[in-house]
Parts: sequence; structure tokens; C-alpha cells
Amino acid sequence: MLRDLRYAVRQLLRAPSFTYVAVLTLALGIGATSAIFSVVNGVLLRPLPYPEPGALVRVHELLPQYGRFSVAPANFLDWRQQAREFEGLAAYGSLSGTIPGLDGPERIQGVQVSWDVFRLLRVTPAHGPGFTADQDRPGHNNVIVLSHGLFQRRFNSDPAIVGTSITMNGTPMTVAGVMPPGFYFPSRTTEFWRPAGFDPANATRGGHFLGVIGRLKENTPGGLARASTEMKAIAERLAVQYPDSNARESAEVVPLLDQIVGPVRPALMTLLAAVGVVVLIACANVANLLLVRASVRDRELAIRVAMGASRRQIIRQMLVESSVLAAAGGTLGLLLAYFSIPSIRTLGATSIPRVADVTLDGTVLLVVLSVSMLTGVLFGMAPAWQASRAGLGAVLKEGGRSAVGAGGRWLRSALLVGEVALSLVLLVGAALLLRSFANVTGVDPGFEPERSLVFQVGLPQTAYPDAPSRAAFFDRLLERFEAVPGVEAAGMTQSLPMRGSYVLSFSMRNKPAPPVGQEPSANHRSVSPGYFQTMGIPLKAGRTFTAQDTPASPMVAVIDEAFARRHFPDENPIGQGLDIGNGSTGFYEVVGVVGNVRHSGLDADATPTMYVPFKQDIFAQMWMVARSGSDPAMLTNGLRQALREIDPAIPMSSVATMSSILGESVAERRFSMLLLIVFAGIALFLAAVGLYGVVAYSVSQRTREIGLRLAIGAAPANVLRMVIGGGLKLALVGVAIGLGAAWALSGMIQSLLFDVEPVDLSSYAATAVALLAVAALAAYVPARRAMRVDPLVALQGD
Repeated sequence: MLRDLRYAVRQLLRAPSFTYVAVLTLALGIGATSAIFSVVNGVLLRPLPYPEPGALVRVHELLPQYGRFSVAPANFLDWRQQAREFEGLAAYGSLSGTIPGLDGPERIQGVQVSWDVFRLLRVTPAHGPGFTADQDRPGHNNVIVLSHGLFQRRFNSDPAIVGTSITMNGTPMTVAGVMPPGFYFPSRTTEFWRPAGFDPANATRGGHFLGVIGRLKENTPGGLARASTEMKAIAERLAVQYPDSNARESAEVVPLLDQIVGPVRPALMTLLAAVGVVVLIACANVANLLLVRASVRDRELAIRVAMGASRRQIIRQMLVESSVLAAAGGTLGLLLAYFSIPSIRTLGATSIPRVADVTLDGTVLLVVLSVSMLTGVLFGMAPAWQASRAGLGAVLKEGGRSAVGAGGRWLRSALLVGEVALSLVLLVGAALLLRSFANVTGVDPGFEPERSLVFQVGLPQTAYPDAPSRAAFFDRLLERFEAVPGVEAAGMTQSLPMRGSYVLSFSMRNKPAPPVGQEPSANHRSVSPGYFQTMGIPLKAGRTFTAQDTPASPMVAVIDEAFARRHFPDENPIGQGLDIGNGSTGFYEVVGVVGNVRHSGLDADATPTMYVPFKQDIFAQMWMVARSGSDPAMLTNGLRQALREIDPAIPMSSVATMSSILGESVAERRFSMLLLIVFAGIALFLAAVGLYGVVAYSVSQRTREIGLRLAIGAAPANVLRMVIGGGLKLALVGVAIGLGAAWALSGMIQSLLFDVEPVDLSSYAATAVALLAVAALAAYVPARRAMRVDPLVALQGD
């Protein structure tokens, strides 16, 4: 084997052009596979960063109106008391806080948690004791645990911070601990944790805002199924016990990893299948190169057989050569994957969960090694078998020309047809995703995202304890914002399009009350009078809000067209009354209808939405929107200064342009589309190279025939057509097979499409024409060389 290895290396070094092309071809295929597998491994396969992560689950409520939903605090407390199939259940909810600093206040993201969440995750703080059960009570929960990142960034990694008091939202908070490096829950953006302080006596069953995780008991067969059955039974009992709030509700238990990565699994598996196709194309391409190389070496191989080399030895030698190529290609491919991972992380930062965990770890290296060796066998077997059949007699009969004969030509042609067919499958998939992405980005979101800057402002409870103080602050803030140079309009809303939804149930005046658990619901937005103008949401009927819509005036609401169409299909919605489940008493009178807004994403239908004046439903945290006459980012400093003048203790947070937020809403589609286009481009390039190689070799083998044709009067144009026609015949066969394969596999990509059928004839036709055009171009170069053959030189040649 060592002798064969040394000989293989010498042979490859003697043919540098062949070696470079083969290694680069393999590097492209193996590199793409390594990069995508590293994503699949980091996102789908790698366990969550907690001890025994397989036992962790997410528990949801199932509501008849919404399906899978967040959990009400009172229901969680009942679950924790009654469930027996879990080691424990813990709850968490979103939270944010403002902390002071030398460079100004900073808004940071955190979560409120039940006190035992770290114990359930089996992670202990690196510094400090963490939370105790006594601290998870109202009035005793002014304690926090810091993330390691916040500990480093704001407190200089000083362990003495544990046990001391810091100010958050104007309230003293005792630091109870610091989590270890690398720990995060529920996401990497979380920088602190605080006990939720649930009060069992006052916990609500109407507000659903908690996430609930659990840990299944160890060594319990069928633990997930048993836990699911138990939680459904508990939910059914609560539905009977509390019919006014829990009627027809159920519960669902899913593995925590599936909860996190489930939505992106189809896209990543599609990309993994795509790179598998690229590897097969690369293998076919290199196999063709090796077949050509074997035909050139047929005299050498035949002589080796005549001198006593067995067929097994010839096959082994050829496989060793192919393995050396595969090892070199795998090494270069690994480097390509290493340098591509940062770009993949950036591209998937806002759309792929756990993308920060994507690395070239030991698992990826093992897979790359396996793929490299497997590809070496795959593309080396056919030429090795073909070469081992060459005999000395056949070589002598051919007078020194290739002895591979018709069998070799058929094998090369079959490999090329396979390359073209596989390339077409990827091209069709890329074309479908491209059309789908164009359709999504062409959807009217219902507002004008251009030239709008958005950011959050949160008011601390201590400084702004009630609705009047909050309303007065936001009034002054909007007035000051409108005076900032460059601001054309300013408004605010408690929930921004593309940034989550806030859904409430409601009832309608003069209409029968629906059964419990079947109440209608809609998106709910508390907005300022200038919000619709600032966002560019058109008024369709009636009026929008004015400064006179205050707590002292009659309650009013504005609905969108989707709401009017669903709930008032045959009547005028203006003047109708809505009793909204936001804690208010009485009916909101509908005074206007505005255009539909796609709050949940461009690929989601506009759902019914109801708007109320912010002074009649005040929130402590609001999204501010400012429209500029030019670049909205230029407003940032002026708006920050205006906020600082009103209250220097309140920071701007989550600053972004509305256009960038709209772009983030299609980031997952963009990720899948761009990567599949790249892989399809690689496949097309490899197919073109393969076609060029087959046609060029055919021309070299038919040089005497071509010279004879020219000598007896054939026009060069006829030779050109003959050579290109031969290449296009193979391409046409590949295209036909590829179209059939794309049609058969169309269901794999259906979930990734938007407003495009998986069998879209225009996409299929366009990709087929494009591939044939590339095939014609690849065949044209050797065809031009063939038509310039000198008949005398060709006839005199060996």
C-alpha cells in the first residue's frame, strides 16, 4: 500500500493540470458539504448546552382559537402542583431593564423566571448562590442573576458584585449570582434573570405570556408520551374546574430541541440534500477525468498486466490514486468550509436558531473524512474497473491508441448525463426559491417601511407608576420628536409589525355572546394619533385618532379591513361596539377603518386587527416611529438627544430602520435561497466542465476522422454542428431525466415556497433552456478547435 501510495503521488504530480482540476472539483463538492453539515450539526444535531438535555421539554397550552400558545400563570402553578411525570416544571417570561452607566443608561434584555429554573437546567451559577424559593414571592423578588457577558461588560468581572445592590429601572436589586461562561437561556440575548414572584392568590388565567419547560424523570420508559398524557388530563380537569377561562383548553409536551429548531429543519435538510447532489456531481466529474486519464494510460496498464500484475492490483492502484485525490480535495474543501462559516453565521444570524453554535468540531471533521474516503471510492471504482480490463492485445490492435473502446465511451457519456440531470434538479430548486423570494418581497406589507426609524422606550415603574404619568411623558416625547430637524412625522405603538403579535379576545355589541372558549380574537394595538400617518397605513373609512381621544372621552377604536370583512361583512362597521379583553370596562366605538397590515410576516395573511388610542390603553414600553425625509439613520442622534432632554435616565433600545426589520422577516427564505443558488451554480459549473471534457476528449479521439471529412470537402461549419450536436444530445438526455427527477422530488421543497407551485412550468422551462445554453457553450470551445484541424496534419498523425 505504501508503494502504491508513493507511485500514485508521483503519477499525479506528473499530470499537474489534471490533478489541479480534479482536486478543485472535489474541494467544491466536499467544501459545500462540510459547510452545510456544520450548520446541520450545530443547529439540529448538537445537544442543547445543558446536562442531560434530552430530558428537557417545552409544555404549551392548546387553545381552541390559537392552537399552541403561551401559558397563564395560574395554570402553570396548577401544573407544577399536580404533574408527577416530571422532575420539575419552570416558567419564564420576557423582561427588560434599564441600568445606569458612565456612558449613559442601557436597556438590557432579561427574563423573569420561577426560582428553580437553574436547578431544573442543572446549571449552577459560577459566582453566588442563585435564587431561593423565598425570593420567588411578591415583594421579595428584587434580586437578579447576571449573565457572564454582562458581568464582564458592565462590572469588570469583579466577583465582589455578588451580594451588592445595583439599580435597575430605578429600583435597588441585589445580585444573587453570575452564570458561567457560555450559559444562555432561553436565548443568547438574555443578560439577566429575576424571580417572577408569582402570587398564587392573584395569579391570572386570562393572560397567557409564560413559557414553561420541564425535565422528564430519569429511567422512565416512554417518558415523553406519559408526560403528554398526564398534561392533557390535567388541562382537561382545569377546563372543567374553570369553565370561564379554560373551557376546551388542552396541553402539549414537545422536546425542547424540537421546539427551538423545528421551524428551520425542512430548510436545512433540503440544503443538506442539495450539497449531497453537488458531491455526486463532483464524483461523476472526477470519474470522467479519471476515465479519460485511464484511456491515455492504457498502454502502461496493459504492459503491467502482461508483466504479471493482477486485476486486483490494478484496481487497488487506481483506487489509491483516487483516494489521494479525495484526501487532497477533502483538505482543501475543509479550508473552504472553515472560511465560509463566518459568512453563513452572518447570513443566518436573524433567521437560524443556534447558528452561533456552528463550528468545525470533531463530528464535522469525522464526517468530512468519511465523505472524502467515500467519494474516493465512488469516483475511483468505475475508472479502476475499466482500466483493469485493458489487455496488451487490445492495445496492440489499436496501434497505440486508446483501448478503452465503446464501453469507456458509454460510461463517460452516462456519467455526463447524470451530472446534467442532477444539475438541473438543483437549478429547478433554485429557480423556484428565487421566484418564491421575489413573490414574498413583492408583497405589500400594508405600510411604508422606507425612511422610518424605530426604537423602544421603556418607563420604569418607580418614576412612572401610573397611566397619567406615562401618558404625560409620551405626549412630551412625541412633541419633542416632531421638532427634531429632519423628522416629518412621529408616532408610537405598543407592538410593531414583524416584531411579534399581541392578541386579545373581544365581543361585539348587539350580537349573541359566543360559547366560552370560542370568543373571537384579533391583533390588538395601542397607538398614538400620528401612528397611521407615520407608518403610511391608509385610512379607508371614518377617522383615525386625535389628541381629544383621552381617558375622559368616549372609548374609540379603529379596525382594519380584514376585521371589518370578517366580523361586519354585510353592515357598516362605523359605530359598532367592541368589548376588548384588555381590562377596560364597556364598549369601544369603531370610528374608522384602515388598510390591512401584515403583522406576522410578508408570507402570512393579514389577520384582523383592532387599534385603540394609547391614552385609553396605556403601556409602559412603547415602540417609537419617526419618518425622515432622507436617510432615517441620520435621525438617531437628534432623537436620542430629545429623549435625554426629557429624562436622561431612559435610553433608546432596539434601534433599527423599518426597512431592515422588514428584511429580517424574510431572512430565513433569503438564507435558503442564496445557499441553494450557490450550490446550483457550482453544479452548473461542474456539469459544464464535465461536458467540455467529454467533448474535448471525443474530438481528440476523432482527429483523423475529422481531418478526413475536411479533406474530402466537408465544410468547417458542418464539423462545428457535428461536434456541438454530439454534446447537446447528451445534455438533452440529461435535461429530460433531470426534469423528471425534479418533478418527482418537488414535494421536498413545497414547504419553502410562497405563491409558487412546486411544478412551475415556467421555472422548469427556464432552467432547462439555461442549462442547454451553457452546454452548447461548453461544447463550442472544443468544436471550434475541431473545425480548425489541418487535414494533412490529422491524416499524418498516429
